[in-house]
Amino acid sequence: MRCLRRRAVVCSSRAFVASTAVMVATVEVVNWAGRQNPQLISSRKLLHVAAGPVFLATWPWFTAEGKWWAALVPLCMTLKFALVGLGLIRDDKAVATMSRTGDRREILRGPLIYGCVFVAATVLAFRDLTAAVALAALCFGDAAAEVGGRRFGHVKLPWSPRKSYAGSAAFVVASLGAMTLFAVLFRRWGFAPPTSDLPLGAIGVAAIVGAVVESMPAADVDNFFVPLVVAATFHWATPA
Repeated sequence: MRCLRRRAVVCSSRAFVASTAVMVATVEVVNWAGRQNPQLISSRKLLHVAAGPVFLATWPWFTAEGKWWAALVPLCMTLKFALVGLGLIRDDKAVATMSRTGDRREILRGPLIYGCVFVAATVLAFRDLTAAVALAALCFGDAAAEVGGRRFGHVKLPWSPRKSYAGSAAFVVASLGAMTLFAVLFRRWGFAPPTSDLPLGAIGVAAIVGAVVESMPAADVDNFFVPLVVAATFHWATPA
């Protein structure tokens, strides 16, 4: 038994190192891509999209009991960004990537909540589709709403003048696609029984409810409320 536990620790610690390296590389690639065509999409939004699927793709590297090791990956990155936002560490590249105006204190709002959501999703629902659905809405849905609203959002929502019908529609479409993809991948990775039906109904309901929450006139805190409500809705709508 002790030998098995030691082997699990070794496997998970190696997975932690590998996952962290992949996430750091992702940040660097995003910074490079954002510099190539900043008018198309910002590095901030690219990282917002990329971090979730890349991190979820490393979950199979951890053992079934390795959720704490997996959660350490976003936790370490979030703690670093918090120190940058507080001014205790200077990292001009991180500030440029994660802030809209270049003010380091912005990192202590939306980006810090974003990282904390990753940690919570990993601890509370490791290898569970609920976590993937929540992160898919946060990463893909939220980003699609911003991009779609900026390009096609001529008709604004009556309860939220800065949001549009086009942005909400983009949220639903992007979330549906990402959630369904991870539902398929989770079965392939062995996180769900291969014979189980895809919970497409629950995914659809969660995506629509997430779009409604995202449309509310609340800056930054949507990084918290969107995945929370999406996870709760998906859990409620999924057949027992």
